[in-house]
Amino acid sequence: MAVVAVTRLRLRDVAQLEDFLTAALALLEQAKRAAGVLGSDAIAETNSTWWTCTVWDSRASMRSFVRTDPHRATMDRLDDWCDEATFVDWEQPGSELPDWKTSHAHIVAEGQSATLTYASPANATLDFPVPVPAT
Repeated sequence: MAVVAVTRLRLRDVAQLEDFLTAALALLEQAKRAAGVLGSDAIAETNSTWWTCTVWDSRASMRSFVRTDPHRATMDRLDDWCDEATFVDWEQPGSELPDWKTSHAHIVAEGQSATLTYASPANATLDFPVPVPAT
């Protein structure tokens, strides 16, 4: 079984955008090179929200990625950057990336929110709209 991991992050202050994007690009590159990754994708929405999706050959591969820098150090910065930070993972029989509607369904049904100092109400309720990529 493959393991899918989806992340949804929303910046609370656009002044953090450059720092956040620098870190995000480093993580996307890390994910592409990570042992056990079967696929990865990311989208940006117009409301300072970013979604990522990765598919892994095992939970062990996914955990190794999460525990390795720059990912580990970047996750320590979420409280500085975000007012919404939600994560979900699940197993699926195939190695294909799910569509964003499916990713959204999983994150609102099963997601876990980070504890954030300046969390929005939606961070606790997981009341997020289906992602619409920025144009």
